[in-house]
Amino acid sequence: MSIGEGFRLLDRRTIAGFGLLLVAMGLFVVRPAILGRPLAGTAATLSHVHPIWVLAAGFSFAAGVVCSACAWRCGVGMCGGRIGRLDSGARYGLGSLVNSLLPGHLGGAVRIALFSRALPGSKRLWVAGGIPAAIGAVRSALLGILIVAEVATGVLPAWMALVVGGAAGAVVALCVWARRTSGGDGRLPHLLQIFRGLSRSRAAAPLLGWLACSIAAELAAVAAVVHSLGVRAPVTAALVIVPALSVTSFASLLPAGLGVTSGAVALVLHQRGLDVRTALAAGIATNAVETAIGLTAGIAGSFLLAFPSHAARRWTLVTVGACLSVVLAATFAAGPLGDLA
Repeated sequence: MSIGEGFRLLDRRTIAGFGLLLVAMGLFVVRPAILGRPLAGTAATLSHVHPIWVLAAGFSFAAGVVCSACAWRCGVGMCGGRIGRLDSGARYGLGSLVNSLLPGHLGGAVRIALFSRALPGSKRLWVAGGIPAAIGAVRSALLGILIVAEVATGVLPAWMALVVGGAAGAVVALCVWARRTSGGDGRLPHLLQIFRGLSRSRAAAPLLGWLACSIAAELAAVAAVVHSLGVRAPVTAALVIVPALSVTSFASLLPAGLGVTSGAVALVLHQRGLDVRTALAAGIATNAVETAIGLTAGIAGSFLLAFPSHAARRWTLVTVGACLSVVLAATFAAGPLGDLA
């Protein structure tokens, strides 16, 4: 499927999803009282968020997107394919755009289709299909190390360490099984090809490094959002929120994780003693910043893929950089969002 065909298939659904998102945001901003007193108070809390910390969260989420795209590039290389850094970022970003506008994690399918073009062989779709599974498994293992550290310090209950141990054992068992099923030309050996690459430490090291950096960037982003609302110990809160977001993301069927992301953040913060309004504000702000970065990365990636010439790509990158510079200058010149009204 070409990029042009993909745009035609997504055209109506993209417009409809984006329209619904704008309507929801308009109802929330213009008339939050119709959603009840807690959300009306949440809107007032959001008006006092300092934009510098929100901008810091945006840059951290953007760094996480870049690191995740590099992890996908490593996965393609482990499966025998070759792809440039800019191309991998553009293809990953387009998947983020689809996830931001359409329900059901359809962005993952778009990424598989786009990254499969960089793989050899007639069953490259099956090979590419194993990449997100392997990345998800490795990311879960890395988050498991984080959870074990939190259990040791008493931040999380001890039973979660058993869950983490089971997940890590499943990843190791899958890698061993993949090496034993290396023969044959069926679909399963192709699907498990990247897991055979994970069993080789030298090949897996770059993938582990990029995923660790993406988790660190997400932790920094969540901590910045939480700190912008005056929450104490934002890093400790982020260490609990990020694993919770990774778990709840599987249950999200709406575009951009609407409701699930903000609800997970609010629930974690409220359990830590934060009032309902501030907890909801933190959840909504986290969801909004993450969605904005996904849309920005997706739009830039769409232009990079639709116009592959060097001149067009250079203008796209210059335009994105100029917009970010303007936002940065305006942010440092402004005070809290409540002062901008």
